[in-house]
Formats: sequence, C-alpha cells, structure tokens
Amino acid sequence: MSADDASVERLTNLTFALLGAESPRSYEWVRAHVDGYDRDQSEASFHKKLTRDISSLRRTGVPARMEGGKVWVNKDSYELPPIEFTDAEAAVLGLAGDLGQQGSLGAFARSGWTKLAASGATRSFDDGPLTSVDNDVLRVPAEVVQAVTACIRNHQRMSFSYQPTPTAEKQRRVMDPWGIVALNNRAYVVGWDVEREAERSFRALRVTDVKRIRTTEFVPASRPLQEVVEDSLRGPLIDATLIVPVGKAHELSEQGTRDGETVTYTNVERDWLVRTAASFAPDAVVLEPDDVRADVIALLQKAGGTHG
Repeated sequence: MSADDASVERLTNLTFALLGAESPRSYEWVRAHVDGYDRDQSEASFHKKLTRDISSLRRTGVPARMEGGKVWVNKDSYELPPIEFTDAEAAVLGLAGDLGQQGSLGAFARSGWTKLAASGATRSFDDGPLTSVDNDVLRVPAEVVQAVTACIRNHQRMSFSYQPTPTAEKQRRVMDPWGIVALNNRAYVVGWDVEREAERSFRALRVTDVKRIRTTEFVPASRPLQEVVEDSLRGPLIDATLIVPVGKAHELSEQGTRDGETVTYTNVERDWLVRTAASFAPDAVVLEPDDVRADVIALLQKAGGTHG
C-alpha cells in the first residue's frame, strides 16, 4: 500500500470512529482501536500524527477537534439530514471534490467518505479495531481520477490503456467519458466507446495512461450512468424455455413464467441461466435455445470430469 493510500484509509477510519462515538475519545482509545496508528511508535510520534490528521480532516470540512487528551467531531455542525440528489447533481458533487486538492488529502476529499459521514452514516467501534475498507475509491491512482474527471468536466474525448485481466495484454481504447460510477465497492469509468459505437464501462483500477484527444466531437449520455454500468455487467440477455417439475428448482421457477412443467424466460441473463440450470440438473432441462442447452451439457461434463 502506498503512503497516500494508507493516509486516506487512516483518515477515513478516524472520521467514522469519531462519528460513531457518543462522547469525545481519548488519545489512547484512538491509538488502540483505529487502524492506521502504530501502537508501537513513541507517544510523541503518535501525538504528532494525530495532530496532523485532525488538521487534515478540518481542511476537508470535517469539524474535528482535539484538546485536553480528547478528540471528537462536532456533530451538530457536521451531520446533515438525509439528502437526495439527481444523477446530474450527484455527478457535479463527485467532480467538485477533484478541484483544488492534491495528494492523499485530495484523495480523501474526492473519495466521498466526507459526504457519507455528513449524511449521518455512523458506527460504533468499541468492540475492536476498525476494519480496513476494501473499496476502489481508495485504490484508484489520483492521477487517473484527475485526468478522467478533467475530460468529463470539459466534455472532451480521451484515450487510455485498459487491462481486462491481470494477465491480459493492455488495450488502447477511445472514449467520450460521462462519469465515474461506484457499484458494489468498485469504481467504473463510464462513457461512449468511440470505436465500438456503444456504451461501455471500464473498471477504473485497470485504466492507465489517460490522454486527451483534440476533437469537437463528443457523444453525451442518454440515460442514468448507473443503468449503463449495471447493463454492461449483466451480460447478454436471451429468451429460453426449460422443463422444471413443479416444486423443484425454485430459483429457476421464480424467474420465469410457468405453464405446467414448462417455464419460459424473456430477456434473462444468459450466463446466469446456464450456470443455474446446470446446478439444478437433472431437475432442470433446457429445451431451447440449442446453444444454451449445449453450454449446460458442457458445464456438467466438465464438472463430472473434475470430480471423477
């Protein structure tokens, strides 16, 4: 983990630990319960780090205080009532955090944790150390976020390198970027793939070497970006017909329309159907389409060979 990543994680942990407290915490409590503080370092070094972190939080808008051996967040001036944003407003807020901040402090401000905390998200950590956060927004390099968000703000086309898997060759892609969307703790760069002439989303952690392209062309988004990401991850959709006896394979039955033992599906995710039908064999039998039936058989033969 880089120094910036560790700093962002420590600031995040400290913010939520203080917001989850009913009363000010002692310095000793912070040192013992919040991940990111070395319990073996000297008292002077710990106090210096905590003082620096409180100052960093205050610069990002968190009203944190430390005095007389205690540290706390002034919740009355920080926590907000529930707020709902339109997609456009949320995009503006996300991009705004990229302005005027650099390094780990900027990454913390951009990460959205301050906004989550301000909305009232709290948790008590009296039972043990605060667990480290596994989230893309804490791991995406700051230079990638800055380059992508600059293109988004200016409606400017960009090119970038993308590595689909750790072992795959990097690909050079061209996109009109619309936003960075978080889904299931992962961050995706969403936009219009110029070469494929289609909506696409790319895992932000696998995006590198972002370059602006000088052109006046830019294809705007036509629907909510969250839908684009969800559809791109869902995979191809198909229509299918299966034989599923009544009372068997409930997961399959609930997703289709039953007529006796025949269950039909419209616009169902192909990959899900193949895997689920195989898991319920021999109670579930694919009648059509033929390629799905063949994939189910191949999956079962592979599983049989492995166990054999």
